[in-house]
Amino acid sequence: MSIIDALDMKIIRALQTDARKPIVQIAKEVNANEATVRRRIDKLLKDGIIERFTVVLDYHKLGRVIKAFIGLRVEPAKLKTIAEHLAKHPDTQVVYRTSGDTDIVTEVILEKMEDLNAFLEEELKLEGILGTIVTIVIGPYKRCPWTGL
Repeated sequence: MSIIDALDMKIIRALQTDARKPIVQIAKEVNANEATVRRRIDKLLKDGIIERFTVVLDYHKLGRVIKAFIGLRVEPAKLKTIAEHLAKHPDTQVVYRTSGDTDIVTEVILEKMEDLNAFLEEELKLEGILGTIVTIVIGPYKRCPWTGL
């Protein structure tokens, strides 16, 4: 297991804010020289602490403003099949295996309520789903840093 220190955390936070930020600018922000920052980023990548650099979309500008969490109670033998099915859907953001009242929780982001209804009627008619709990997000107290919703 790799150990990270305060400088690594400062670099990670700078990259989380903007992964396209030039290393020279990150170095100034974290009060380190450019070579050190570059070496640290390379090590964080090599050690798998940083898995990848990605794009954050503005879903509002894409017209996708319906965010819902769908909890599913599922027969144990069907968990993996159902999770894999949900993960393939383009509107599915995440699929989690959970404990408690549901076995799977998935997050979807859609354009309109009709799309959510269609998702529920079409994608969740799989054998092995015993029940659903749908929670629609009304508004944020703190927005998701990746989706902005």
